[in-house]
Amino acid sequence: MSDDTASKPEDKKITAIQGRIITAAAEIATNTEPLIEYQHGLFCQLSLPRSRPQGRVYERHYQHGSIRIEAGALYDGKRWVDQPLPSGPKPRLALIHINSEAVRTRCPEVEVERSAIKFMEKLGLNVDGGSSYTLFKRELKALSASRFQLGYESNGNPTTLNTQPIRRFEAWMTAANDPVFWPGVIELSREYFDDLLKHAVPLDGRAIRALSYSAMALDAYSFLARRLHTLKKPIRVTWQQFHEQFGQEYMGKRAPLEFKKRWMEGVRAALAVYPDAKVEQVTGGLTLYPSFPPVHRSSVAVSIGLADHVQRTLAPPTRTKHLKPATVEQFCTLYPRLDVYACQEDFDAWLEGKGKQAHHYDKAFLGFAKVWIKGKI
Repeated sequence: MSDDTASKPEDKKITAIQGRIITAAAEIATNTEPLIEYQHGLFCQLSLPRSRPQGRVYERHYQHGSIRIEAGALYDGKRWVDQPLPSGPKPRLALIHINSEAVRTRCPEVEVERSAIKFMEKLGLNVDGGSSYTLFKRELKALSASRFQLGYESNGNPTTLNTQPIRRFEAWMTAANDPVFWPGVIELSREYFDDLLKHAVPLDGRAIRALSYSAMALDAYSFLARRLHTLKKPIRVTWQQFHEQFGQEYMGKRAPLEFKKRWMEGVRAALAVYPDAKVEQVTGGLTLYPSFPPVHRSSVAVSIGLADHVQRTLAPPTRTKHLKPATVEQFCTLYPRLDVYACQEDFDAWLEGKGKQAHHYDKAFLGFAKVWIKGKI
């Protein structure tokens, strides 16, 4: 484009996240050759954990689909180290990347980049600072160690697939002081690989990278990519149905309202980078219309005011602050099995719901965390 105002928004009120979405939307609208990525169809209908669950087993069910994930352990050369359940956007991005490489090469062995940093850059993740790198490595280890059970209907019959998707993990497993710059291999189990080839859902890689900041936005996009093009006629999905499918961690009297708010933020972001999606908000839910899938578009319509249109459809900018490295370290020391950024997301939502601003953000966050870990917020 000779005029790059649509791809490089100058409005200082636009957050970095909104700028990324607007840029991706402009690229998708003007380029018919997407970078195709793939996700297993069942993970488009039933999501991985968004925040760290309590316990070592996670289950999610909806209609004729179900997933059950058990946390596992990895051998560090001396002993077995228990890994947590994978949660948040990072294991979603890693799984999409691994699935995509396996589908493209038709090979269950996926070569990992020579460094974790390069791998993160390919996924569109922020590589600034050690905490982001540490968190990503931890989540990929958690994903690699997990055992999955996938339940769905096949030819009208209930089917259970027992598998550990990642059968062999040979990356970033040296001692703490050793360098982590050498080729690594992630090998998918044959059962998972064969099932993936049957049920892979194509996604636009530019959209995935734009939404990489939010597990909810990734879930909304993956769901729409999987569901809309299979519809024969419009259907209405209620907020309660969406809550049962994607919001089971939202509990209590305010759960439906809080989930609706979060879900719609994710849907708006997903629609900004999925221009062919036809979705209408109606009383009590959303109406979904038959739509072209995101990577097989029959036409491209570009408006001069694309950036302005996308910005208007996005949720208002959040006032999320960055936690100080010392605060992140303190949280991880106190609660080593929990996700500091999942806690921060809930803290920001709590502040927004109360209409408050924290004058001492980090101190208030740590106070909130004491209550958050007990599941009382």
